[in-house]
Amino acid sequence: MKIKPINTLLLFAMLLLGSVSASAFAKHTTHIQGHYFLVDHDVVNQAYKLTFRPNKQATLFGDTKVTGRWQWQPKQQIHIQLDQPLTQYELLMAEDETHIYQLTALTVNTQNLGQDTHYTQHIQVWHKEAQRVLRTFTQVNNAKLVQQRQLQKWQTQLVNKTWEIEYIDEVTHAEVSWFKAASTASVTFNEDGTGTIQHWDNTQSALIWKMRGKKLILHYQSGNTPIKYVLRVVDYIDDIGLRFVAKQVDKTAKKARWIHGLMVEKQDIVLTHEQVVGQWHAFGRYHDYYPDQVAVANIAHTASKWSVDSMGQLYREKLDHPELGTVLRCPDNSCYVSCQFYYELLAKKGNTLYVNFYFYSEFYPQGPLKMQGKRIIQVEVRNQLGVDEFSDSFLGYTNMTLESDGSSAPYFFSMMPTPDGQTVSEVTSPEGTGTFAVVEGKLHTFINQQEVIYEMTKFRRDGIEVCYYPLGESCLTGNSAVFKFSHDAGPFIAD
Repeated sequence: MKIKPINTLLLFAMLLLGSVSASAFAKHTTHIQGHYFLVDHDVVNQAYKLTFRPNKQATLFGDTKVTGRWQWQPKQQIHIQLDQPLTQYELLMAEDETHIYQLTALTVNTQNLGQDTHYTQHIQVWHKEAQRVLRTFTQVNNAKLVQQRQLQKWQTQLVNKTWEIEYIDEVTHAEVSWFKAASTASVTFNEDGTGTIQHWDNTQSALIWKMRGKKLILHYQSGNTPIKYVLRVVDYIDDIGLRFVAKQVDKTAKKARWIHGLMVEKQDIVLTHEQVVGQWHAFGRYHDYYPDQVAVANIAHTASKWSVDSMGQLYREKLDHPELGTVLRCPDNSCYVSCQFYYELLAKKGNTLYVNFYFYSEFYPQGPLKMQGKRIIQVEVRNQLGVDEFSDSFLGYTNMTLESDGSSAPYFFSMMPTPDGQTVSEVTSPEGTGTFAVVEGKLHTFINQQEVIYEMTKFRRDGIEVCYYPLGESCLTGNSAVFKFSHDAGPFIAD
């Protein structure tokens, strides 16, 4: 007779658990509804606005508007399958072969809204002339997913200050009709809702601005095109600026695109020689700026001369030789400058610099140098020069010569993407072609079924001193050698 109360309690518990589970599932499947912004950290200025509806319909806004359907996947990931592919870019492979890279779906990690996360792009490569899919692959990018109501209020005093704003301007050249590049511009705001924009070519145009809720709305001319630019704050940075997501509308063509960028208050500062010296890190790459005014990219790549110009900007140039390629010093009189790089210091916070980066480049060999656009980059400056161990950061596309016991052998290291979005680390040497990996700061090469390990014992500007040995041994029984760099910067001798 006692079994009935137990069954009743068990039934009640099961019903309660089922109710809680259903409630949790309902909460899980409805909390994503509404408007969100996906800010891509890996692709310059790329952002999407995403709208999720209760009927599983979704809308993606980027350069164009595309509809799709969404569904939940494990680990709080949401998958958006687009109704039609969204073109990202085209590559001309041959005269009659064009490959179009198209986005077909997104898978977004929704955990920790408003914080750094990742998302997966599902991409297909479409043969334009043959009208068929060549291959598909996925690509994972770092990003931030922000709900619209998480966007912050404008707390910044805009008036009586000069601001550098990304993507507000566009660089064009009359003699290169196909070329367009996004650019920053300097903006001043007046109390009466007017202002001034100083464009990349030092021309000025009038600005009309107003605040509406969490939106800063700008109306201005970019060349002959009237623009409406609506900015919303994602987060504030170092009390000197902010990250924004924006809708930019071409009012003539009635086209809109979503982007993200930086807006930085210009401080009354310039760069000095002492501030430049050190290792500049930005976007996973770095330059070593030596006191003798030699700059080396990623320790093993190209070298160039640097200086601080009369305006307090860091200046570098790319010197090319018709046969030797990029050189530090010209061996004859046939070299020419193919690129000019400028770094204008906007603001500084500790060892972090906010820099307006722009460059001039040729469109054909030895042609005139043309502005290629401006963007704001965040640079971490470190006091060190060189490295203490091997890393993938400087082995991406690198020529080095291994010198040992009076002999030398050329090595070429490359890290190339595969059609499925992966990366193959390949090394080529006189012994053959194989793969390589960096494990705990040591370089492992795998050539002809033989594994050789290289340990860095000393860094020099012109090369890396190493010991090397087969798997299972150590430096105690290994040999000594030097990986010489190809940039011809020579050794650095401190005063």
